[in-house]
Amino acid sequence: MELNRIYHMDCNEYMKTLPDACVSLIIADPPYGISKQKPFLGHSRGDIRGLEEKWDIFSSDEDYHRFTMEWLNHAVRILDKNGSIIVWGNYSSIFKVQSCLEETGMYFRGLITWVKRDAPPNVTCRTYAVSTEYAIWYCKSDKGWIFNHDELKLLNGGKQMRDFWDIPRSMTKQEYTTHKTQKKYETAERIVVGHSRKEDVVYIPFAGSGTEIEACIRNGRKWVATEKEKRYIDEFILPRIQAAN
Repeated sequence: MELNRIYHMDCNEYMKTLPDACVSLIIADPPYGISKQKPFLGHSRGDIRGLEEKWDIFSSDEDYHRFTMEWLNHAVRILDKNGSIIVWGNYSSIFKVQSCLEETGMYFRGLITWVKRDAPPNVTCRTYAVSTEYAIWYCKSDKGWIFNHDELKLLNGGKQMRDFWDIPRSMTKQEYTTHKTQKKYETAERIVVGHSRKEDVVYIPFAGSGTEIEACIRNGRKWVATEKEKRYIDEFILPRIQAAN
């Protein structure tokens, strides 16, 4: 396993090449399955184009379940006995992911809620304006997991870190990319600092805009990542790696 490298390949194919128990932390931001193949009707502005990425389109819940179980089973195998996996999701996908995590036999440890007070309004006006995302935490063992309480406390201005993260979604000029599901740097830094130690190996199966990679570099963690979209690697990830080193 060559560390501190981004691989342009499917995460399942890459994980097949890795030995058992070789990473300490996995941070996964998988597809949520929310892309629409057709526009939806806005309340006052006609047809609205939502997320339309092909990698986020699934034919059914069963299809999404198969996809999730495949990468999770590989993830469990490569995770160290005291390792953790943190998986992002929205109000719908997080419950589907949790069901799959339970099937793997890992142990539930917590659910983080990221609230975005500056989230966009709901243009359909048919339901609540979505202002949250979730990160679910599972461990491979029921004891001995890594949780760096004091380091998280320092990140949180001297106060104990809670599972409710009130962080604006707006990006700084330095971290902004055009990736449509980019996470804020602060969320990635908290996960990296809280659930791994310096020099630990962190695996990022869905690298996206490279946020978790940057957090690893800036906080002294070794890392390896995969991303299927070559454009994301060239436009977002490689420049962020260069800037962070």
